[in-house]
Amino acid sequence: MPVCYNMKETLKEAANLNLTSLISGQLANFFQRRNEVEPDELIRALEREVVKQKTKDKLVPNSYTIYLCEEDCHRLSAARLIKALHEAVERKVIRENCFMDGELSIKIKKMSTDESEIVIKSEYVSPVESETDTIDLENNVLSHTLIEDFNSNDNDNTIIADKTQIIKTMRSSPTRKVEYNLAVITDFKSAEVVCGERQLYLGRKETNDFVLDDASASRIHAYISYERHRHIIYDAGSLNGTLVNKKPISSCELNDGDKILIGNTTLTYKVL
Repeated sequence: MPVCYNMKETLKEAANLNLTSLISGQLANFFQRRNEVEPDELIRALEREVVKQKTKDKLVPNSYTIYLCEEDCHRLSAARLIKALHEAVERKVIRENCFMDGELSIKIKKMSTDESEIVIKSEYVSPVESETDTIDLENNVLSHTLIEDFNSNDNDNTIIADKTQIIKTMRSSPTRKVEYNLAVITDFKSAEVVCGERQLYLGRKETNDFVLDDASASRIHAYISYERHRHIIYDAGSLNGTLVNKKPISSCELNDGDKILIGNTTLTYKVL
């Protein structure tokens, strides 16, 4: 009987130990999951870096490398999040009334240690001129014994083709640029146009990006350009002029909440 009793106690203790281990493991996994970097946390950290690096000349870096642990790096390296990070930085540049030179670059890389933290390295990168062709297609690739111009006077059995057309087909097509939604121009009627990186035109003409039903507005009254990662509004030689915050302008950098008066129509510039 004592042996059976000790065996029962042993089994009971083992069961309790397994239950304790299971609960401890679940709690450990729970807290481990809680320590994962979330997308919103990543965006806020990047925005803080933009503010931190802002100079007295209102200039911020154009290249940001975010270092994360291996698990977070794989989990967060999604195209949708990278786009959101780009938009967050571009919007922060506008809200902080600063500028950025060159193209914005944001990368997520794995850090060398296993620390669960966010490390951001920012720097100023000069623009690199991109060449149309990486190699000389015409002189180095196309065989002059097999491909010649149509005006060749040779009467041999050489295969004749239009060299110019072949070169065009061999050039790689440019990568489609991602459209970033940074701000909107809106009126009191809830009509709006999204401002990204392309140039926008405002006026009475139906082909404008923002069509104004206002007899006091010119056909092409003003346009908005994207320069140094800021939206700049230009008066397009309109008859009645363009006002920003009640001041006549020929050109003006737009800030969040600015009021634009075109003819008798007031528009508001809002950062998203």
